[in-house]
Amino acid sequence: MDHADYERTLAIEPELCPWLADATARFRYLYPDVHLTISDQSVTLTTSRDQMSMLVQDFVFCLYRQKIYSETLPLRTMLIEGVTGFASRSA
Repeated sequence: MDHADYERTLAIEPELCPWLADATARFRYLYPDVHLTISDQSVTLTTSRDQMSMLVQDFVFCLYRQKIYSETLPLRTMLIEGVTGFASRSA
């Protein structure tokens, strides 16, 4: 860690932990220069102090986005199959 780097640990609610790995993968893709350390129910971000608030906001957004994506996927699949008539293809 560089002397100009800053760490911030985010507590992750237990309800959001199932989506932590997927959200972390997306976040690492978007921000390859940010160092992440993952533990059971927390994430530590390491970056410059001036970027930290934006990155915390983006990480939490990635986490909630993944939760919503996963929870609505079956509904979206049914809607697309119903509209296109390709219901048998996903079985």
